[in-house]
Amino acid sequence: MLDAVLSRRRAILVSAAIRMGYAWTVRRDEPRAWREIMSMAGVVNSLLGPDREALTPSELVDQLSRYPLRRLAPEVFQDDPLGWLTVLEWDELSDDVYSDGCSAIVELLEKGDRGRGWMPSWTWLQQEIVQNDAFLKIKTGASDEDYVARRRFVIDTPAGPLEEIADQCCALGIQPPVRYVPLPPDRVHQGRHWWPCPVCRWPMRVSGVAVRCSYPAHNARYAIRSLEDGRGPKLRPADDTVRRQPAARRVQFEGDRRTVCVELPVWRYIVVPGVEELALYKKWHGRAPLEVSLWPHQDAYDLKFAIEPLGWMLAIDLKDVASASALADEISRKPLAAKTVVLPDHRGKAQAQELQDLLPDYTVLLVEDLNKIVKKKLAEARREP
Repeated sequence: MLDAVLSRRRAILVSAAIRMGYAWTVRRDEPRAWREIMSMAGVVNSLLGPDREALTPSELVDQLSRYPLRRLAPEVFQDDPLGWLTVLEWDELSDDVYSDGCSAIVELLEKGDRGRGWMPSWTWLQQEIVQNDAFLKIKTGASDEDYVARRRFVIDTPAGPLEEIADQCCALGIQPPVRYVPLPPDRVHQGRHWWPCPVCRWPMRVSGVAVRCSYPAHNARYAIRSLEDGRGPKLRPADDTVRRQPAARRVQFEGDRRTVCVELPVWRYIVVPGVEELALYKKWHGRAPLEVSLWPHQDAYDLKFAIEPLGWMLAIDLKDVASASALADEISRKPLAAKTVVLPDHRGKAQAQELQDLLPDYTVLLVEDLNKIVKKKLAEARREP
Protein backbone atom coordinates (compact mmCIF):
# COMPACT_ATOMS: atom_id res chain seq x y z
CA MET A 1 0.00 0.00 0.00
CA LEU A 2 2.82 2.39 0.83
CA ASP A 3 4.39 1.71 -2.56
CA ALA A 4 1.08 2.47 -4.27
CA VAL A 5 0.75 5.73 -2.36
CA LEU A 6 4.31 6.71 -3.25
CA SER A 7 3.75 5.83 -6.89
CA ARG A 8 0.62 7.98 -6.97
CA ARG A 9 2.43 10.93 -5.37
CA ARG A 10 5.21 10.56 -7.93
CA ALA A 11 2.77 10.51 -10.87
CA ILE A 12 0.90 13.57 -9.57
CA LEU A 13 4.14 15.50 -9.08
CA VAL A 14 5.38 14.66 -12.59
CA SER A 15 2.00 15.60 -14.08
CA ALA A 16 1.76 18.90 -12.22
CA ALA A 17 5.35 19.83 -13.10
CA ILE A 18 4.78 19.14 -16.80
CA ARG A 19 1.52 21.07 -16.87
CA MET A 20 3.23 23.96 -15.14
CA GLY A 21 6.15 23.75 -17.57
CA TYR A 22 3.86 23.73 -20.61
CA ALA A 23 1.92 26.73 -19.30
CA TRP A 24 5.18 28.58 -18.76
CA THR A 25 6.21 28.06 -22.40
CA VAL A 26 3.00 29.67 -23.71
CA ARG A 27 2.56 32.36 -21.05
CA ARG A 28 3.21 35.22 -23.51
CA ASP A 29 0.49 34.10 -25.91
CA GLU A 30 -2.07 32.41 -23.66
CA PRO A 31 -3.70 34.54 -20.89
CA ARG A 32 -4.98 31.39 -19.14
CA ALA A 33 -1.42 30.12 -18.68
CA TRP A 34 -0.85 32.16 -15.53
CA ARG A 35 -3.86 30.62 -13.79
CA GLU A 36 -2.50 27.19 -14.69
CA ILE A 37 0.94 28.07 -13.33
CA MET A 38 -0.59 29.18 -10.03
CA SER A 39 -2.84 26.12 -9.82
CA MET A 40 -0.03 23.63 -10.45
CA ALA A 41 2.23 25.45 -7.99
CA GLY A 42 -0.43 24.72 -5.40
CA VAL A 43 -0.52 21.03 -6.36
CA VAL A 44 3.27 20.72 -6.15
CA ASN A 45 3.47 22.48 -2.78
CA SER A 46 0.75 20.28 -1.34
CA LEU A 47 2.74 17.19 -2.35
CA LEU A 48 5.92 18.51 -0.80
CA GLY A 49 4.15 18.54 2.56
CA PRO A 50 3.56 20.97 5.43
CA ASP A 51 7.11 20.62 6.74
CA ARG A 52 8.53 22.23 3.61
CA GLU A 53 8.40 25.97 3.02
CA ALA A 54 6.04 26.65 0.12
CA LEU A 55 7.75 27.70 -3.10
CA THR A 56 6.43 30.59 -5.17
CA PRO A 57 5.52 29.91 -8.81
CA SER A 58 8.68 31.70 -9.99
CA GLU A 59 10.81 29.64 -7.61
CA LEU A 60 9.22 26.44 -8.90
CA VAL A 61 9.79 27.45 -12.51
CA ASP A 62 13.43 28.12 -11.65
CA GLN A 63 13.67 24.65 -10.08
CA LEU A 64 12.05 23.01 -13.12
CA SER A 65 14.50 24.82 -15.42
CA ARG A 66 17.72 24.12 -13.53
CA TYR A 67 17.35 20.75 -11.85
CA PRO A 68 15.83 17.28 -12.30
CA LEU A 69 12.66 16.55 -10.36
CA ARG A 70 14.48 14.46 -7.76
CA ARG A 71 16.14 17.67 -6.54
CA LEU A 72 12.67 19.02 -5.76
CA ALA A 73 11.42 15.91 -3.95
CA PRO A 74 14.11 13.25 -3.36
CA GLU A 75 11.89 11.29 -0.97
CA VAL A 76 9.19 10.95 -3.66
CA PHE A 77 11.43 9.71 -6.46
CA GLN A 78 14.07 7.76 -4.54
CA ASP A 79 15.69 5.59 -7.27
CA ASP A 80 12.93 5.98 -9.88
CA PRO A 81 14.27 7.14 -13.30
CA LEU A 82 11.54 9.77 -13.54
CA GLY A 83 13.43 11.66 -10.87
CA TRP A 84 16.08 12.55 -13.44
CA LEU A 85 13.51 14.26 -15.68
CA THR A 86 14.17 17.97 -16.26
CA VAL A 87 11.00 19.77 -17.34
CA LEU A 88 12.29 23.00 -18.93
CA GLU A 89 15.31 23.88 -21.05
CA TRP A 90 15.76 27.45 -22.32
CA ASP A 91 12.09 28.21 -21.65
CA GLU A 92 10.94 25.22 -23.71
CA LEU A 93 9.78 21.76 -22.67
CA SER A 94 12.73 19.40 -22.57
CA ASP A 95 13.05 16.23 -24.61
CA ASP A 96 12.72 14.37 -21.30
CA VAL A 97 9.09 15.46 -21.22
CA TYR A 98 8.39 14.15 -24.72
CA SER A 99 10.31 10.88 -24.34
CA ASP A 100 9.35 9.79 -20.82
CA GLY A 101 7.39 12.41 -18.91
CA CYS A 102 4.26 12.31 -21.05
CA SER A 103 3.95 8.57 -20.36
CA ALA A 104 3.55 9.27 -16.63
CA ILE A 105 0.71 11.80 -16.90
CA VAL A 106 -2.36 11.26 -14.71
CA GLU A 107 -5.53 13.31 -14.40
CA LEU A 108 -5.20 15.86 -11.61
CA LEU A 109 -8.47 17.79 -11.69
CA GLU A 110 -11.35 15.61 -12.82
CA LYS A 111 -13.90 18.39 -12.31
CA GLY A 112 -13.41 22.04 -13.11
CA ASP A 113 -10.12 21.47 -14.95
CA ARG A 114 -9.70 24.76 -16.80
CA GLY A 115 -6.66 23.44 -18.64
CA ARG A 116 -8.78 21.11 -20.77
CA GLY A 117 -10.08 23.93 -22.90
CA TRP A 118 -6.70 25.01 -24.27
CA MET A 119 -3.87 22.67 -23.25
CA PRO A 120 -3.00 19.67 -25.46
CA SER A 121 -4.67 16.49 -24.25
CA TRP A 122 -1.43 14.68 -23.49
CA THR A 123 -0.64 17.22 -20.74
CA TRP A 124 -3.71 16.32 -18.70
CA LEU A 125 -4.98 12.95 -19.90
CA GLN A 126 -3.54 9.65 -18.70
CA GLN A 127 -1.44 7.89 -21.33
CA GLU A 128 -3.74 4.87 -21.40
CA ILE A 129 -6.77 7.02 -22.28
CA VAL A 130 -4.99 8.91 -25.07
CA GLN A 131 -3.50 5.67 -26.37
CA ASN A 132 -6.82 3.84 -26.34
CA ASP A 133 -8.47 6.69 -28.24
CA ALA A 134 -5.83 6.42 -30.98
CA PHE A 135 -6.16 2.65 -31.14
CA LEU A 136 -9.95 2.96 -31.34
CA LYS A 137 -9.58 5.04 -34.51
CA ILE A 138 -7.31 2.37 -35.99
CA LYS A 139 -9.64 -0.48 -35.01
CA THR A 140 -12.97 0.98 -36.07
CA GLY A 141 -14.47 -1.13 -38.85
CA ALA A 142 -11.22 -3.02 -39.39
CA SER A 143 -10.64 -6.69 -40.06
CA ASP A 144 -7.54 -8.25 -38.51
CA GLU A 145 -5.66 -7.60 -41.76
CA ASP A 146 -6.91 -4.01 -41.92
CA TYR A 147 -5.82 -3.42 -38.36
CA VAL A 148 -2.25 -4.53 -39.06
CA ALA A 149 -2.13 -2.47 -42.27
CA ARG A 150 -3.43 0.67 -40.53
CA ARG A 151 -1.19 0.41 -37.50
CA ARG A 152 1.87 -0.38 -39.58
CA PHE A 153 1.12 2.58 -41.83
CA VAL A 154 1.16 4.96 -38.87
CA ILE A 155 4.56 3.62 -37.79
CA ASP A 156 6.04 3.68 -41.29
CA THR A 157 4.57 7.05 -42.28
CA PRO A 158 4.34 9.41 -39.30
CA ALA A 159 5.05 12.52 -41.41
CA GLY A 160 5.21 13.79 -44.98
CA PRO A 161 3.24 15.58 -47.70
CA LEU A 162 -0.51 15.11 -47.20
CA GLU A 163 -1.01 14.14 -50.84
CA GLU A 164 1.60 11.36 -50.61
CA ILE A 165 0.05 10.04 -47.39
CA ALA A 166 -3.37 9.95 -49.06
CA ASP A 167 -1.95 8.19 -52.14
CA GLN A 168 -0.21 5.56 -50.03
CA CYS A 169 -3.39 4.91 -48.07
CA CYS A 170 -5.33 4.57 -51.31
CA ALA A 171 -2.81 2.03 -52.62
CA LEU A 172 -3.27 -0.01 -49.43
CA GLY A 173 -7.05 0.28 -49.59
CA ILE A 174 -7.32 2.07 -46.24
CA GLN A 175 -8.33 5.48 -44.94
CA PRO A 176 -5.74 7.57 -43.06
CA PRO A 177 -5.96 5.76 -39.70
CA VAL A 178 -5.14 8.72 -37.44
CA ARG A 179 -5.25 12.49 -37.62
CA TYR A 180 -2.36 14.31 -39.32
CA VAL A 181 -1.63 17.90 -38.32
CA PRO A 182 0.79 20.66 -39.42
CA LEU A 183 4.35 20.34 -38.14
CA PRO A 184 4.86 21.98 -34.73
CA PRO A 185 6.93 25.19 -35.02
CA ASP A 186 9.85 23.72 -33.07
CA ARG A 187 10.21 21.04 -35.77
CA VAL A 188 10.85 23.52 -38.59
CA HIS A 189 14.09 25.32 -39.45
CA GLN A 190 13.60 28.98 -40.38
CA GLY A 191 10.09 28.22 -41.64
CA ARG A 192 11.43 26.28 -44.62
CA HIS A 193 12.97 22.89 -43.82
CA TRP A 194 12.45 19.85 -41.61
CA TRP A 195 14.28 16.61 -40.99
CA PRO A 196 12.78 13.18 -40.18
CA CYS A 197 14.47 11.13 -37.47
CA PRO A 198 16.34 8.27 -39.18
CA VAL A 199 14.78 5.81 -36.73
CA CYS A 200 11.15 6.86 -36.15
CA ARG A 201 10.74 9.25 -39.14
CA TRP A 202 8.91 11.84 -37.04
CA PRO A 203 10.11 15.47 -37.42
CA MET A 204 13.19 16.19 -35.34
CA ARG A 205 13.34 19.16 -33.02
CA VAL A 206 15.23 22.29 -34.11
CA SER A 207 16.88 24.51 -31.49
CA GLY A 208 19.14 27.12 -33.05
CA VAL A 209 21.67 25.08 -35.02
CA ALA A 210 20.94 21.85 -33.09
CA VAL A 211 18.64 19.21 -34.57
CA ARG A 212 17.67 16.11 -32.61
CA CYS A 213 14.98 13.49 -32.20
CA SER A 214 13.04 14.02 -28.99
CA TYR A 215 13.50 10.35 -28.16
CA PRO A 216 17.12 10.14 -26.92
CA ALA A 217 17.40 6.38 -27.45
CA HIS A 218 17.21 6.95 -31.21
CA ASN A 219 20.60 8.68 -30.92
CA ALA A 220 19.79 11.21 -33.64
CA ARG A 221 21.63 14.43 -32.79
CA TYR A 222 23.02 16.84 -35.37
CA ALA A 223 24.25 20.35 -36.04
CA ILE A 224 23.09 22.40 -39.03
CA ARG A 225 25.65 23.28 -41.68
CA SER A 226 24.46 26.30 -43.68
CA LEU A 227 25.40 26.41 -47.35
CA GLU A 228 26.01 29.69 -49.15
CA ASP A 229 25.10 28.69 -52.70
CA GLY A 230 21.33 28.58 -52.14
CA ARG A 231 21.08 24.86 -51.52
CA GLY A 232 19.17 23.52 -48.53
CA PRO A 233 20.95 23.18 -45.19
CA LYS A 234 22.73 19.95 -44.33
CA LEU A 235 23.37 18.24 -41.03
CA ARG A 236 26.54 17.13 -39.31
CA PRO A 237 26.29 14.23 -36.80
CA ALA A 238 27.05 15.21 -33.21
CA ASP A 239 29.66 12.45 -32.93
CA ASP A 240 30.83 9.18 -34.47
CA THR A 241 28.11 7.14 -32.77
CA VAL A 242 25.26 8.99 -34.50
CA ARG A 243 23.84 7.39 -37.64
CA ARG A 244 24.04 9.03 -41.04
CA GLN A 245 22.17 12.30 -41.29
CA PRO A 246 18.89 12.60 -43.22
CA ALA A 247 18.43 15.13 -46.02
CA ALA A 248 16.49 18.33 -45.43
CA ARG A 249 12.91 18.35 -46.66
CA ARG A 250 11.01 21.41 -47.74
CA VAL A 251 8.00 22.41 -45.65
CA GLN A 252 4.80 23.13 -47.53
CA PHE A 253 2.10 25.02 -45.65
CA GLU A 254 -0.82 24.99 -48.06
CA GLY A 255 -2.61 22.79 -50.56
CA ASP A 256 -2.58 19.04 -51.03
CA ARG A 257 1.21 18.97 -50.70
CA ARG A 258 1.25 20.59 -47.25
CA THR A 259 3.55 18.89 -44.77
CA VAL A 260 1.84 17.08 -41.89
CA CYS A 261 2.67 14.65 -39.09
CA VAL A 262 0.91 12.52 -36.52
CA GLU A 263 0.24 14.18 -33.19
CA LEU A 264 2.65 13.88 -30.30
CA PRO A 265 0.72 11.18 -28.37
CA VAL A 266 0.46 9.00 -31.47
CA TRP A 267 4.20 9.38 -32.05
CA ARG A 268 5.08 8.53 -28.44
CA TYR A 269 2.53 5.78 -27.79
CA ILE A 270 2.29 4.10 -31.21
CA VAL A 271 5.25 5.07 -33.41
CA VAL A 272 8.09 4.86 -30.86
CA PRO A 273 7.26 1.38 -29.48
CA GLY A 274 6.07 0.33 -32.93
CA VAL A 275 9.58 0.84 -34.33
CA GLU A 276 10.82 -1.84 -31.92
CA GLU A 277 7.88 -4.15 -32.65
CA LEU A 278 8.36 -3.91 -36.41
CA ALA A 279 12.11 -4.47 -36.07
CA LEU A 280 11.44 -7.72 -34.22
CA TYR A 281 8.86 -8.79 -36.79
CA LYS A 282 11.16 -8.09 -39.74
CA LYS A 283 14.07 -9.88 -38.05
CA TRP A 284 12.21 -13.17 -37.66
CA HIS A 285 9.45 -13.16 -40.28
CA GLY A 286 9.93 -15.73 -43.05
CA ARG A 287 12.40 -17.94 -41.17
CA ALA A 288 10.63 -21.32 -41.40
CA PRO A 289 9.48 -23.23 -39.47
CA LEU A 290 9.08 -20.20 -37.22
CA GLU A 291 5.81 -18.32 -37.62
CA VAL A 292 5.59 -14.71 -36.42
CA SER A 293 2.31 -12.85 -36.01
CA LEU A 294 2.21 -9.07 -35.62
CA TRP A 295 -0.54 -7.66 -33.35
CA PRO A 296 -2.64 -10.84 -33.68
CA HIS A 297 -6.39 -10.58 -33.05
CA GLN A 298 -6.19 -6.79 -33.20
CA ASP A 299 -3.50 -6.44 -30.56
CA ALA A 300 -4.27 -9.29 -28.19
CA TYR A 301 -0.47 -9.35 -28.02
CA ASP A 302 2.19 -7.31 -29.78
CA LEU A 303 3.92 -10.36 -31.28
CA LYS A 304 3.40 -14.11 -31.22
CA PHE A 305 6.18 -16.56 -32.07
CA ALA A 306 5.30 -20.18 -32.80
CA ILE A 307 7.14 -23.29 -34.00
CA GLU A 308 4.53 -25.97 -34.65
CA PRO A 309 6.89 -28.99 -34.85
CA LEU A 310 8.10 -28.20 -31.34
CA GLY A 311 4.68 -27.30 -29.99
CA TRP A 312 6.25 -24.03 -28.83
CA MET A 313 4.55 -20.64 -28.64
CA LEU A 314 5.59 -17.35 -27.04
CA ALA A 315 3.33 -14.28 -26.92
CA ILE A 316 4.87 -10.98 -25.89
CA ASP A 317 3.92 -7.41 -25.09
CA LEU A 318 6.62 -4.80 -25.67
CA LYS A 319 6.65 -1.90 -23.21
CA ASP A 320 8.84 1.21 -23.37
CA VAL A 321 8.55 3.54 -20.38
CA ALA A 322 11.04 5.03 -17.95
CA SER A 323 9.49 3.95 -14.66
CA ALA A 324 9.27 0.25 -13.83
CA SER A 325 7.01 0.96 -10.86
CA ALA A 326 4.56 2.99 -12.98
CA LEU A 327 4.49 0.22 -15.60
CA ALA A 328 3.93 -2.41 -12.91
CA ASP A 329 1.01 -0.38 -11.53
CA GLU A 330 -0.52 -0.14 -14.99
CA ILE A 331 -0.20 -3.86 -15.64
CA SER A 332 -1.59 -4.69 -12.20
CA ARG A 333 -4.66 -2.56 -12.97
CA LYS A 334 -5.04 -3.98 -16.45
CA PRO A 335 -3.40 -7.43 -16.74
CA LEU A 336 -1.87 -8.42 -20.08
CA ALA A 337 -2.96 -11.40 -22.15
CA ALA A 338 0.70 -12.14 -22.84
CA LYS A 339 2.66 -13.36 -19.85
CA THR A 340 6.00 -12.19 -21.25
CA VAL A 341 6.87 -8.49 -21.11
CA VAL A 342 9.73 -7.31 -23.31
CA LEU A 343 11.65 -4.06 -22.80
CA PRO A 344 13.87 -2.34 -25.38
CA ASP A 345 17.55 -2.98 -24.76
CA HIS A 346 18.20 0.67 -23.87
CA ARG A 347 16.03 0.30 -20.76
CA GLY A 348 18.72 -1.99 -19.37
CA LYS A 349 18.97 -5.05 -17.16
CA ALA A 350 18.41 -3.07 -13.95
CA GLN A 351 14.94 -1.94 -15.06
CA ALA A 352 14.14 -5.45 -16.32
CA GLN A 353 15.05 -6.93 -12.95
CA GLU A 354 13.09 -4.28 -11.07
CA LEU A 355 10.02 -4.96 -13.18
CA GLN A 356 10.46 -8.71 -12.73
CA ASP A 357 10.51 -8.25 -8.95
CA LEU A 358 7.34 -6.15 -9.16
CA LEU A 359 5.56 -8.57 -11.52
CA PRO A 360 6.41 -12.10 -10.32
CA ASP A 361 3.57 -13.62 -12.39
CA TYR A 362 5.16 -12.41 -15.64
CA THR A 363 8.46 -13.10 -17.38
CA VAL A 364 10.38 -9.90 -18.13
CA LEU A 365 12.97 -9.88 -20.91
CA LEU A 366 15.03 -7.40 -22.87
CA VAL A 367 14.88 -7.54 -26.68
CA GLU A 368 18.33 -9.14 -26.74
CA ASP A 369 17.10 -11.88 -24.37
CA LEU A 370 14.06 -12.52 -26.55
CA ASN A 371 16.22 -12.81 -29.67
CA LYS A 372 18.43 -15.38 -27.97
CA ILE A 373 15.40 -17.48 -26.99
CA VAL A 374 13.90 -17.38 -30.48
CA LYS A 375 17.27 -18.16 -32.09
CA LYS A 376 17.77 -21.15 -29.79
CA LYS A 377 14.28 -22.51 -30.48
CA LEU A 378 14.70 -22.06 -34.23
CA ALA A 379 18.00 -23.94 -34.18
CA GLU A 380 16.36 -26.68 -32.12
CA ALA A 381 13.54 -27.01 -34.65
CA ARG A 382 15.94 -27.24 -37.56
CA ARG A 383 17.84 -30.06 -35.85
CA GLU A 384 14.67 -32.10 -35.55
CA PRO A 385 14.49 -35.00 -38.03
